[in-house]
Amino acid sequence: YGKIMLSYLQITGGLSFNLDMNFPPMFTQVMGVVAAVVNVEFLNMMPLGCVMTSNFHHTLLAYTLGPFVIGAAMMIAYAILKQKGNVEASNSVFGWFLFMTFLILPSVGMKLFSMFGCRLFDSGYGSYLKVDYSIDCASEEHSFYETYAMGSILVYVVGVPLLYAILLWRNRHLLDPGQKRLEEEHGEAEGLKRALEIRQRLEEQHPQLKSLQFLYESYEPKYFWFEIFDTIRKQMLTGGLVVLGSGTLSQIVVSIFLCLGSMRV
Repeated sequence: YGKIMLSYLQITGGLSFNLDMNFPPMFTQVMGVVAAVVNVEFLNMMPLGCVMTSNFHHTLLAYTLGPFVIGAAMMIAYAILKQKGNVEASNSVFGWFLFMTFLILPSVGMKLFSMFGCRLFDSGYGSYLKVDYSIDCASEEHSFYETYAMGSILVYVVGVPLLYAILLWRNRHLLDPGQKRLEEEHGEAEGLKRALEIRQRLEEQHPQLKSLQFLYESYEPKYFWFEIFDTIRKQMLTGGLVVLGSGTLSQIVVSIFLCLGSMRV
C-alpha cells in the first residue's frame, strides 16, 4: 500500500504544473510540500536564489547528475560487498538503489521533458522556456541543454524501466513458479498461497533474488512484471503530459485514456 500511495502522490503532485490548472490555494500548498518530499525535490526546499544565480538549466544538471553519481557509488559498494560474499549487505544496497530510482524518476522525467516546452510570444518577442522565462529557446546554450536532455532521457526515462525489465525477466522462472497452473489445479486462493510459498523457498535457495524484492514483493507471482508497467504509466502521466502541451485538449484526452487503460490491466 505504501508504493501505491507514493505513486499516487507523485502523479497528483505534478498535476497543477502538467495541466496548467489552478487548484484551490490550500490544495496547491499542501500538494506542493507533499510533491517536494515524495519526488525528492531537494532544490525546491533550499533558498538557492539568495546565495547564487541559477536557472532551469542548472536545476536540470543537479537533478540528473546528482542521482547518477549517488547511483554509481551505490553500485560500486554493491560490487565490493558482493565480491566479499556479504550477500545480505549487497542485497540491501541494491534494494536501496532500486528505491532511489523509483523515487526520483517521475521528477527527473518531468524536468527533462520540460526542456522542450517553449512558449512563442507575439510581436516578435521570441520563444522562451515555459518553466523559466529567462531562458531563450533560440539560444545556443539552450540547444546544448536540449541535446543533454535527450541523452538523459535515454538514461532515465528509457534506461530505468529497461533495467527493471531485464532484472525481472532474467529471474522470471523464480519469481513466478507457475501460479496460473497451480490455480487451475487447486483453485485461485490455494493456488496463490502455494505460489507464494514456493517463491519464498526459492528466495532462500537463491539469496541474490532478495535484492529485487522492491520490484516484485507487492505483486502476485504471475504479475511480477507489473512494476515495469506502473513505471511507464507514471512517466506518461507526469513527464509525458508536458510534451503534449499544458492545458491542451489532447493532453486531457490522453490522460483520461491512460487512466482508463490502466484500470483494465
